[in-house]
Amino acid sequence: MTMRPDTAIVLAAGLGKRMRPITDTIPKPLVRIAGKTLLDWGLDSLAAAGVRTAVVNVHYLPEQIVAHVAARRAPRIVISDESD
Repeated sequence: MTMRPDTAIVLAAGLGKRMRPITDTIPKPLVRIAGKTLLDWGLDSLAAAGVRTAVVNVHYLPEQIVAHVAARRAPRIVISDESD
């Protein structure tokens, strides 16, 4: 029997330096690709795989990520704030 994880961590705390100037005002996880944020692409894939909880770590412009994921229904989001 194969066990599938029900919890995952999403690393969303980076500065996105290589994507500047795009990331001067928004964190890299909120950059849109094909009409959807990078973060939503990952979270949607986790939800489709049966992951029920995603721990999202934040650091750079964390309030934007927290506000963005607040509207999500699945997976359930737990924020891990890595700010100094």
